[in-house]
Amino acid sequence: MALSNLKTEFSKKALKHGPDAEGRKKVNAIYGAGHEPHTDFFYGFLGLIYDGVHKVEELKAKMKIFFISSTHQLVVGEEDVEEYIQFAKIKNLIKISPDGDTIQLTQDGRDLAEYCFHINLHTTYWMRKIFNEKMVMTISTIFLLILSSLKIFTGVQLGSQGMTSEGFENLTDLIKVVIIVLLGMKLKRDRLASLIIILLMMITGASLIWSSIESLLNPTAINPTVQAYLICFLSIGLNAASMFLKSLVGRTSNNLSLLSDSKDSELNIKISAGVLIGLTFSIFDYFFMDAIIAIIIALLIFKEGIEIIIEIVKKEEDFDITEIKVAADNIYDNSLTGYILASIRRERISRRDLIKNFKKGLEYGRTYYHGFADFFYEDLGKKTAEKHINKLIEGNYIEEIDNELLLTPKGIKNFYKIKAKDYQSRAKSMYDGENLSIRRGPIYCILLVAIIIVVFIFANDINNLLNSF
Repeated sequence: MALSNLKTEFSKKALKHGPDAEGRKKVNAIYGAGHEPHTDFFYGFLGLIYDGVHKVEELKAKMKIFFISSTHQLVVGEEDVEEYIQFAKIKNLIKISPDGDTIQLTQDGRDLAEYCFHINLHTTYWMRKIFNEKMVMTISTIFLLILSSLKIFTGVQLGSQGMTSEGFENLTDLIKVVIIVLLGMKLKRDRLASLIIILLMMITGASLIWSSIESLLNPTAINPTVQAYLICFLSIGLNAASMFLKSLVGRTSNNLSLLSDSKDSELNIKISAGVLIGLTFSIFDYFFMDAIIAIIIALLIFKEGIEIIIEIVKKEEDFDITEIKVAADNIYDNSLTGYILASIRRERISRRDLIKNFKKGLEYGRTYYHGFADFFYEDLGKKTAEKHINKLIEGNYIEEIDNELLLTPKGIKNFYKIKAKDYQSRAKSMYDGENLSIRRGPIYCILLVAIIIVVFIFANDINNLLNSF
Protein backbone atom coordinates (compact mmCIF):
# COMPACT_ATOMS: atom_id res chain seq x y z
CA MET A 1 0.00 0.00 0.00
CA ALA A 2 1.34 3.48 -0.86
CA LEU A 3 2.57 5.46 2.10
CA SER A 4 0.52 8.43 0.97
CA ASN A 5 -2.67 6.34 1.38
CA LEU A 6 -1.99 5.19 4.94
CA LYS A 7 -4.06 7.98 6.44
CA THR A 8 -7.19 5.92 5.92
CA GLU A 9 -5.84 3.33 8.38
CA PHE A 10 -5.73 5.74 11.31
CA SER A 11 -8.70 6.46 13.53
CA LYS A 12 -9.33 9.93 14.90
CA LYS A 13 -8.05 8.69 18.27
CA ALA A 14 -4.82 7.47 16.66
CA LEU A 15 -4.33 10.84 14.96
CA LYS A 16 -4.89 12.67 18.27
CA HIS A 17 -2.50 10.52 20.31
CA GLY A 18 0.12 9.56 17.73
CA PRO A 19 2.17 6.33 17.67
CA ASP A 20 2.13 4.07 20.71
CA ALA A 21 5.08 3.75 23.08
CA GLU A 22 6.56 0.89 21.03
CA GLY A 23 6.45 3.00 17.87
CA ARG A 24 8.14 5.95 19.54
CA LYS A 25 10.74 3.64 20.99
CA LYS A 26 11.61 2.31 17.52
CA VAL A 27 11.87 5.84 16.11
CA ASN A 28 14.08 6.95 19.01
CA ALA A 29 16.28 3.87 18.56
CA ILE A 30 17.11 5.05 15.03
CA TYR A 31 17.04 8.83 15.34
CA GLY A 32 17.65 9.44 19.03
CA ALA A 33 15.26 10.73 21.71
CA GLY A 34 13.10 13.70 20.83
CA HIS A 35 13.68 13.61 17.08
CA GLU A 36 10.84 14.66 14.77
CA PRO A 37 10.74 13.28 11.20
CA HIS A 38 9.95 16.67 9.66
CA THR A 39 13.36 18.14 10.52
CA ASP A 40 15.21 16.42 7.66
CA PHE A 41 14.76 14.56 4.35
CA PHE A 42 15.76 11.09 5.57
CA TYR A 43 12.18 10.07 6.26
CA GLY A 44 11.22 11.29 2.76
CA PHE A 45 13.96 9.02 1.40
CA LEU A 46 12.36 6.03 3.18
CA GLY A 47 8.91 7.14 2.04
CA LEU A 48 9.83 7.12 -1.64
CA ILE A 49 11.31 3.62 -1.36
CA TYR A 50 8.19 2.50 0.52
CA ASP A 51 6.08 3.82 -2.37
CA GLY A 52 7.98 1.79 -4.96
CA VAL A 53 10.95 3.96 -5.99
CA HIS A 54 13.64 1.26 -5.83
CA LYS A 55 16.14 2.32 -8.52
CA VAL A 56 18.95 4.38 -6.96
CA GLU A 57 19.17 6.80 -9.90
CA GLU A 58 15.41 7.39 -9.91
CA LEU A 59 15.52 7.87 -6.14
CA LYS A 60 18.27 10.50 -6.47
CA ALA A 61 16.35 12.31 -9.19
CA LYS A 62 13.21 12.56 -7.06
CA MET A 63 15.05 13.40 -3.85
CA LYS A 64 16.96 16.32 -5.36
CA ILE A 65 13.74 18.28 -6.04
CA PHE A 66 12.09 17.55 -2.65
CA PHE A 67 10.82 20.68 -0.85
CA ILE A 68 9.61 21.17 2.74
CA SER A 69 9.51 24.40 4.74
CA SER A 70 10.35 22.89 8.12
CA THR A 71 13.98 21.93 7.49
CA HIS A 72 17.14 24.04 7.31
CA GLN A 73 18.49 21.82 4.55
CA LEU A 74 18.40 23.60 1.19
CA VAL A 75 18.11 20.79 -1.34
CA VAL A 76 19.13 17.15 -1.45
CA GLY A 77 22.26 16.39 -3.46
CA GLU A 78 23.60 13.04 -4.63
CA GLU A 79 26.03 13.02 -1.71
CA ASP A 80 23.08 13.41 0.69
CA VAL A 81 21.33 10.39 -0.83
CA GLU A 82 24.56 8.39 -0.48
CA GLU A 83 24.69 9.49 3.17
CA TYR A 84 21.10 8.30 3.68
CA ILE A 85 21.93 4.97 2.04
CA GLN A 86 24.91 4.45 4.33
CA PHE A 87 22.95 5.44 7.44
CA ALA A 88 19.99 3.26 6.48
CA LYS A 89 22.26 0.29 5.75
CA ILE A 90 24.02 0.59 9.13
CA LYS A 91 20.62 0.71 10.87
CA ASN A 92 19.37 -2.32 8.88
CA LEU A 93 16.58 -0.29 7.26
CA ILE A 94 17.35 -1.20 3.65
CA LYS A 95 18.64 -4.05 1.48
CA ILE A 96 20.73 -3.24 -1.59
CA SER A 97 20.99 -5.50 -4.63
CA PRO A 98 24.43 -7.00 -5.44
CA ASP A 99 24.89 -4.58 -8.36
CA GLY A 100 24.03 -1.63 -6.06
CA ASP A 101 21.31 -0.33 -8.38
CA THR A 102 18.21 -1.33 -6.43
CA ILE A 103 17.08 -0.64 -2.85
CA GLN A 104 14.38 -2.37 -0.83
CA LEU A 105 13.17 -1.58 2.70
CA THR A 106 13.63 -4.20 5.39
CA GLN A 107 10.76 -4.79 7.80
CA ASP A 108 12.44 -2.37 10.23
CA GLY A 109 12.62 0.18 7.43
CA ARG A 110 8.94 -0.22 6.60
CA ASP A 111 8.00 0.04 10.27
CA LEU A 112 10.07 3.22 10.67
CA ALA A 113 8.51 4.82 7.58
CA GLU A 114 5.02 4.01 8.85
CA TYR A 115 5.72 5.30 12.36
CA CYS A 116 7.25 8.52 10.97
CA PHE A 117 4.22 8.95 8.71
CA HIS A 118 1.97 8.51 11.74
CA ILE A 119 3.98 11.09 13.72
CA ASN A 120 3.63 13.65 10.91
CA LEU A 121 -0.11 12.99 10.63
CA HIS A 122 -0.49 13.28 14.41
CA THR A 123 1.41 16.58 14.58
CA THR A 124 -0.39 17.96 11.52
CA TYR A 125 -3.72 17.07 13.16
CA TRP A 126 -2.89 19.34 16.10
CA MET A 127 -1.36 22.00 13.87
CA ARG A 128 -4.70 22.27 12.08
CA LYS A 129 -6.38 22.77 15.44
CA ILE A 130 -4.04 25.67 16.28
CA PHE A 131 -3.42 27.23 12.86
CA ASN A 132 -6.99 28.29 12.12
CA GLU A 133 -8.84 31.60 12.31
CA LYS A 134 -11.10 30.78 15.28
CA MET A 135 -8.23 29.54 17.44
CA VAL A 136 -6.14 32.61 16.58
CA MET A 137 -8.98 34.90 17.67
CA THR A 138 -9.43 32.99 20.93
CA ILE A 139 -5.71 33.07 21.77
CA SER A 140 -5.49 36.74 20.80
CA THR A 141 -8.39 37.65 23.11
CA ILE A 142 -6.83 35.84 26.08
CA PHE A 143 -3.46 37.54 25.46
CA LEU A 144 -5.09 40.98 25.25
CA LEU A 145 -7.02 40.58 28.50
CA ILE A 146 -3.92 39.45 30.40
CA LEU A 147 -1.60 42.11 29.00
CA SER A 148 -3.97 45.06 29.22
CA SER A 149 -4.80 44.35 32.87
CA LEU A 150 -1.16 44.01 33.87
CA LYS A 151 0.01 47.07 31.94
CA ILE A 152 -2.70 49.45 33.10
CA PHE A 153 -2.20 48.43 36.73
CA THR A 154 1.58 48.69 36.60
CA GLY A 155 1.59 51.85 34.44
CA VAL A 156 -0.63 53.71 36.90
CA GLN A 157 1.58 52.60 39.80
CA LEU A 158 4.74 53.77 38.05
CA GLY A 159 3.32 56.89 36.47
CA SER A 160 4.57 55.64 33.08
CA GLN A 161 2.53 57.26 30.32
CA GLY A 162 3.93 54.84 27.76
CA MET A 163 2.97 51.70 29.66
CA THR A 164 -0.49 52.99 30.64
CA SER A 165 -1.24 54.02 27.04
CA GLU A 166 -0.01 50.65 25.86
CA GLY A 167 -2.33 48.91 28.32
CA PHE A 168 -5.40 50.82 27.09
CA GLU A 169 -4.29 50.24 23.50
CA ASN A 170 -4.20 46.50 24.16
CA LEU A 171 -7.70 46.74 25.69
CA THR A 172 -9.10 48.54 22.64
CA ASP A 173 -7.58 45.82 20.49
CA LEU A 174 -10.55 43.68 21.55
CA ILE A 175 -12.60 45.85 19.18
CA LYS A 176 -10.33 44.68 16.38
CA VAL A 177 -11.04 41.06 17.28
CA VAL A 178 -14.78 41.75 16.94
CA ILE A 179 -14.20 43.50 13.60
CA ILE A 180 -12.21 40.55 12.23
CA VAL A 181 -14.80 37.99 13.37
CA LEU A 182 -17.90 39.92 12.21
CA LEU A 183 -16.70 41.77 9.11
CA GLY A 184 -13.76 39.67 7.99
CA MET A 185 -14.94 36.14 8.74
CA LYS A 186 -18.75 36.22 8.89
CA LEU A 187 -19.69 38.95 6.39
CA LYS A 188 -16.63 38.35 4.15
CA ARG A 189 -15.85 42.10 4.02
CA ASP A 190 -12.16 41.45 4.51
CA ARG A 191 -10.75 44.61 2.95
CA LEU A 192 -13.17 46.84 4.89
CA ALA A 193 -12.25 45.08 8.13
CA SER A 194 -8.56 45.48 7.35
CA LEU A 195 -8.98 49.18 6.55
CA ILE A 196 -10.77 49.78 9.87
CA ILE A 197 -8.03 47.93 11.79
CA ILE A 198 -5.28 50.01 10.18
CA LEU A 199 -7.20 53.26 10.82
CA LEU A 200 -7.62 52.27 14.48
CA MET A 201 -3.90 51.54 14.61
CA MET A 202 -3.19 55.04 13.29
CA ILE A 203 -5.62 56.58 15.81
CA THR A 204 -3.58 54.81 18.49
CA GLY A 205 -0.48 56.45 17.03
CA ALA A 206 -2.13 59.88 17.12
CA SER A 207 -3.19 59.46 20.75
CA LEU A 208 0.31 58.28 21.60
CA ILE A 209 1.79 61.46 20.10
CA TRP A 210 -0.71 63.63 21.99
CA SER A 211 -0.08 61.98 25.36
CA SER A 212 3.67 62.03 24.77
CA ILE A 213 3.67 65.78 24.02
CA GLU A 214 1.73 66.32 27.24
CA SER A 215 4.34 64.29 29.10
CA LEU A 216 7.14 66.40 27.59
CA LEU A 217 5.43 69.64 28.66
CA ASN A 218 4.55 68.29 32.11
CA PRO A 219 7.16 65.63 32.88
CA THR A 220 6.50 63.29 35.79
CA ALA A 221 8.95 61.02 37.55
CA ILE A 222 8.83 57.35 36.58
CA ASN A 223 9.73 54.78 39.18
CA PRO A 224 11.05 51.69 37.32
CA THR A 225 10.43 48.36 38.99
CA VAL A 226 11.26 44.76 38.28
CA GLN A 227 7.57 44.06 37.75
CA ALA A 228 7.44 46.67 34.98
CA TYR A 229 10.38 45.08 33.17
CA LEU A 230 8.84 41.63 33.45
CA ILE A 231 5.52 42.86 32.05
CA CYS A 232 7.31 44.48 29.11
CA PHE A 233 9.21 41.27 28.36
CA LEU A 234 5.99 39.27 28.74
CA SER A 235 4.24 41.68 26.37
CA ILE A 236 6.98 41.32 23.76
CA GLY A 237 6.86 37.52 24.02
CA LEU A 238 3.07 37.20 23.82
CA ASN A 239 2.74 39.77 21.05
CA ALA A 240 5.51 38.06 19.08
CA ALA A 241 3.64 34.75 19.35
CA SER A 242 0.38 36.46 18.40
CA MET A 243 2.02 38.29 15.48
CA PHE A 244 3.50 35.10 14.09
CA LEU A 245 0.30 33.08 14.51
CA LYS A 246 -1.90 35.76 12.93
CA SER A 247 0.48 36.29 10.05
CA LEU A 248 0.81 32.55 9.39
CA VAL A 249 -2.93 31.84 9.49
CA GLY A 250 -3.70 35.08 7.66
CA ARG A 251 -1.26 34.23 4.87
CA THR A 252 -2.38 30.60 4.48
CA SER A 253 -6.10 31.53 4.53
CA ASN A 254 -5.66 34.78 2.53
CA ASN A 255 -7.38 36.64 5.39
CA LEU A 256 -6.37 40.27 4.89
CA SER A 257 -7.82 41.45 8.21
CA LEU A 258 -5.71 38.90 10.11
CA LEU A 259 -2.61 40.05 8.25
CA SER A 260 -3.42 43.64 9.20
CA ASP A 261 -3.95 42.61 12.81
CA SER A 262 -0.57 40.87 12.80
CA LYS A 263 0.94 44.27 11.90
CA ASP A 264 -0.85 45.66 14.94
CA SER A 265 0.78 43.01 17.13
CA GLU A 266 4.10 44.00 15.59
CA LEU A 267 3.32 47.57 16.62
CA ASN A 268 2.69 46.43 20.19
CA ILE A 269 6.13 44.82 20.25
CA LYS A 270 7.70 48.14 19.23
CA ILE A 271 5.72 50.00 21.89
CA SER A 272 6.80 47.53 24.58
CA ALA A 273 10.42 47.83 23.47
CA GLY A 274 10.06 51.63 23.65
CA VAL A 275 8.65 51.42 27.17
CA LEU A 276 11.60 49.22 28.17
CA ILE A 277 14.03 51.83 26.87
CA GLY A 278 12.09 54.59 28.63
CA LEU A 279 12.18 52.67 31.93
CA THR A 280 15.92 52.17 31.61
CA PHE A 281 16.57 55.88 30.99
CA SER A 282 14.34 56.78 33.96
CA ILE A 283 16.78 54.96 36.26
CA PHE A 284 19.18 57.83 35.52
CA ASP A 285 16.38 60.45 35.77
CA TYR A 286 16.04 60.99 32.00
CA PHE A 287 12.27 60.82 32.22
CA PHE A 288 11.67 62.68 28.95
CA MET A 289 13.02 59.73 26.93
CA ASP A 290 9.83 57.76 27.59
CA ALA A 291 7.81 60.38 25.68
CA ILE A 292 10.35 60.89 22.89
CA ILE A 293 10.53 57.17 22.14
CA ALA A 294 6.72 56.99 22.14
CA ILE A 295 6.59 59.78 19.52
CA ILE A 296 9.14 57.98 17.32
CA ILE A 297 7.09 54.77 17.54
CA ALA A 298 3.91 56.69 16.68
CA LEU A 299 5.57 58.10 13.55
CA LEU A 300 6.54 54.55 12.53
CA ILE A 301 2.89 53.56 13.03
CA PHE A 302 1.76 56.25 10.58
CA LYS A 303 4.39 55.29 8.02
CA GLU A 304 3.44 51.60 8.04
CA GLY A 305 -0.29 52.34 8.23
CA ILE A 306 -0.21 54.58 5.17
CA GLU A 307 1.74 51.96 3.18
CA ILE A 308 -0.85 49.28 3.98
CA ILE A 309 -3.81 51.59 3.24
CA ILE A 310 -2.33 52.35 -0.20
CA GLU A 311 -2.38 48.61 -0.94
CA ILE A 312 -5.87 48.03 0.48
CA VAL A 313 -7.61 50.80 -1.51
CA LYS A 314 -6.21 49.63 -4.85
CA LYS A 315 -8.64 48.36 -7.47
CA GLU A 316 -9.48 44.67 -7.28
CA GLU A 317 -7.44 43.84 -10.39
CA ASP A 318 -4.39 45.71 -9.04
CA PHE A 319 -4.63 44.45 -5.45
CA ASP A 320 -2.01 41.89 -4.42
CA ILE A 321 -2.27 40.53 -0.88
CA THR A 322 1.33 39.28 -0.97
CA GLU A 323 2.51 42.92 -1.08
CA ILE A 324 1.59 43.19 2.61
CA LYS A 325 4.65 41.64 4.21
CA VAL A 326 4.25 39.80 7.52
CA ALA A 327 6.43 37.76 9.87
CA ALA A 328 5.36 34.33 8.61
CA ASP A 329 6.60 35.16 5.11
CA ASN A 330 10.11 34.48 6.41
CA ILE A 331 9.31 30.75 6.60
CA TYR A 332 8.67 30.53 2.89
CA ASP A 333 11.10 33.26 1.87
CA ASN A 334 14.04 31.64 3.64
CA SER A 335 13.17 28.14 2.43
CA LEU A 336 12.47 29.27 -1.11
CA THR A 337 15.61 31.40 -1.26
CA GLY A 338 17.73 28.45 -0.18
CA TYR A 339 15.95 26.09 -2.58
CA ILE A 340 16.33 28.41 -5.58
CA LEU A 341 19.97 29.36 -4.91
CA ALA A 342 20.98 25.74 -4.23
CA SER A 343 19.15 24.49 -7.34
CA ILE A 344 20.98 27.00 -9.54
CA ARG A 345 24.28 26.29 -7.77
CA ARG A 346 23.92 22.55 -8.38
CA GLU A 347 23.19 22.53 -12.11
CA ARG A 348 22.51 24.65 -15.16
CA ILE A 349 18.78 25.26 -15.10
CA SER A 350 16.13 27.46 -16.72
CA ARG A 351 13.41 29.35 -14.87
CA ARG A 352 10.79 27.00 -16.32
CA ASP A 353 12.58 23.84 -15.17
CA LEU A 354 13.28 25.25 -11.71
CA ILE A 355 9.61 26.13 -11.17
CA LYS A 356 8.60 22.71 -12.52
CA ASN A 357 10.98 21.03 -10.05
CA PHE A 358 9.65 23.17 -7.20
CA LYS A 359 6.03 22.28 -7.95
CA LYS A 360 6.85 18.56 -8.05
CA GLY A 361 9.09 18.80 -4.97
CA LEU A 362 6.33 20.56 -3.03
CA GLU A 363 3.95 17.79 -4.08
CA TYR A 364 6.34 15.21 -2.60
CA GLY A 365 6.65 17.32 0.54
CA ARG A 366 2.90 17.55 0.99
CA THR A 367 2.53 13.80 0.39
CA TYR A 368 5.00 12.71 3.06
CA TYR A 369 5.31 15.67 5.45
CA HIS A 370 1.75 17.07 5.30
CA GLY A 371 1.47 20.33 7.30
CA PHE A 372 5.23 20.71 7.57
CA ALA A 373 5.65 21.00 3.80
CA ASP A 374 3.96 24.39 3.53
CA PHE A 375 2.20 25.04 6.88
CA PHE A 376 -1.13 24.77 4.99
CA TYR A 377 -0.24 27.52 2.54
CA GLU A 378 -2.30 26.28 -0.42
CA ASP A 379 -1.20 29.15 -2.69
CA LEU A 380 2.45 28.19 -2.35
CA GLY A 381 3.21 27.09 -5.89
CA LYS A 382 4.15 28.31 -9.36
CA LYS A 383 3.02 31.92 -8.85
CA THR A 384 4.89 32.28 -5.56
CA ALA A 385 8.05 30.71 -6.97
CA GLU A 386 7.87 33.00 -10.03
CA LYS A 387 7.61 36.08 -7.80
CA HIS A 388 10.46 34.90 -5.62
CA ILE A 389 12.76 34.38 -8.59
CA ASN A 390 11.93 37.92 -9.78
CA LYS A 391 12.65 39.27 -6.31
CA LEU A 392 16.05 37.53 -6.24
CA ILE A 393 16.84 38.96 -9.68
CA GLU A 394 15.88 42.46 -8.46
CA GLY A 395 18.09 41.94 -5.40
CA ASN A 396 21.01 40.99 -7.66
CA TYR A 397 21.27 37.45 -6.24
CA ILE A 398 20.68 35.79 -9.60
CA GLU A 399 20.69 36.79 -13.26
CA GLU A 400 18.80 35.36 -16.22
CA ILE A 401 20.88 35.11 -19.39
CA ASP A 402 19.90 33.19 -22.52
CA ASN A 403 17.01 31.53 -20.67
CA GLU A 404 19.38 30.26 -17.97
CA LEU A 405 19.48 31.28 -14.31
CA LEU A 406 22.93 32.16 -12.94
CA LEU A 407 24.18 33.03 -9.46
CA THR A 408 25.83 36.42 -9.04
CA PRO A 409 28.76 36.80 -6.59
CA LYS A 410 26.21 38.15 -4.08
CA GLY A 411 24.05 35.07 -4.65
CA ILE A 412 26.99 32.68 -4.22
CA LYS A 413 27.96 34.43 -0.97
CA ASN A 414 24.41 34.16 0.33
CA PHE A 415 24.27 30.48 -0.70
CA TYR A 416 27.38 29.67 1.34
CA LYS A 417 26.00 31.52 4.37
CA ILE A 418 22.79 29.48 4.25
CA LYS A 419 24.74 26.29 3.57
CA ALA A 420 26.93 26.91 6.63
CA LYS A 421 23.81 27.16 8.82
CA ASP A 422 22.51 23.99 7.19
CA TYR A 423 25.67 22.04 8.07
CA GLN A 424 25.74 23.40 11.63
CA SER A 425 22.13 22.42 12.20
CA ARG A 426 22.64 18.92 10.81
CA ALA A 427 25.80 18.37 12.85
CA LYS A 428 24.05 19.37 16.08
CA SER A 429 21.11 17.06 15.48
CA MET A 430 23.09 14.03 14.28
CA TYR A 431 22.42 10.94 16.34
CA ASP A 432 25.56 8.80 16.80
CA GLY A 433 23.90 5.79 18.44
CA GLU A 434 24.79 6.82 21.98
CA ASN A 435 23.56 10.36 22.44
CA LEU A 436 21.81 13.11 20.60
CA SER A 437 23.24 16.61 20.70
CA ILE A 438 21.29 18.43 23.40
CA ARG A 439 18.49 20.58 22.06
CA ARG A 440 18.91 24.07 23.42
CA GLY A 441 15.29 25.24 23.13
CA PRO A 442 13.93 23.39 26.20
CA ILE A 443 17.03 24.32 28.23
CA TYR A 444 16.60 28.01 27.40
CA CYS A 445 12.94 27.82 28.45
CA ILE A 446 13.85 26.21 31.78
CA LEU A 447 16.55 28.82 32.40
CA LEU A 448 14.14 31.64 31.56
CA VAL A 449 11.50 30.33 33.98
CA ALA A 450 14.16 29.90 36.68
CA ILE A 451 15.38 33.49 36.17
CA ILE A 452 11.82 34.86 36.39
CA ILE A 453 11.20 32.96 39.65
CA VAL A 454 14.45 34.26 41.16
CA VAL A 455 13.65 37.82 40.07
CA PHE A 456 10.21 37.67 41.69
CA ILE A 457 11.69 36.33 44.93
CA PHE A 458 14.19 39.16 45.14
CA ALA A 459 11.97 41.80 43.50
CA ASN A 460 12.00 44.19 46.48
CA ASP A 461 15.78 44.08 46.79
CA ILE A 462 16.22 44.74 43.07
CA ASN A 463 13.71 47.63 43.19
CA ASN A 464 15.65 49.20 46.05
CA LEU A 465 18.82 48.87 44.01
CA LEU A 466 17.18 50.56 41.01
CA ASN A 467 15.90 53.40 43.19
CA SER A 468 19.39 53.96 44.62
CA PHE A 469 20.44 55.37 41.24
